[in-house]
Amino acid sequence: MIKKIILIATFMSVTLLADMNWSANLGLAYDMAERDDKLVMVMLTQTGCPGSATMESGALIEQKVVDSLNKDFMVVQLNVDDDDISSILVYSETPTFYFLNSEKEILDVFKGIKNEQEFLEQLEKVKALK
Repeated sequence: MIKKIILIATFMSVTLLADMNWSANLGLAYDMAERDDKLVMVMLTQTGCPGSATMESGALIEQKVVDSLNKDFMVVQLNVDDDDISSILVYSETPTFYFLNSEKEILDVFKGIKNEQEFLEQLEKVKALK
């Protein structure tokens, strides 16, 4: 029963995240960020991570957050269990969010969970560093 609930929750979070222009290709995201004059946000997640699930079903589906990310960022989600993680993206916990420019320079990083308002404030802070 618990496995069914987890499966349904995962499916719902993926479906809800569909409004976000997610990529799983960091190299392509850098190229597109340079072309479109955007920043890059990388969310490092891990299979079964409750914090990642909280972000995916919370702040990351809020329309203001989705709009801000789609407008100003190329967004990438990488699973540390399955994906090739760039050597500059180190983590000790998930979720970990990296904010980079198209030259692969890290502008900011945070770990853990933020609510909608905190996440929007984080995005504004990063955009000011551009």
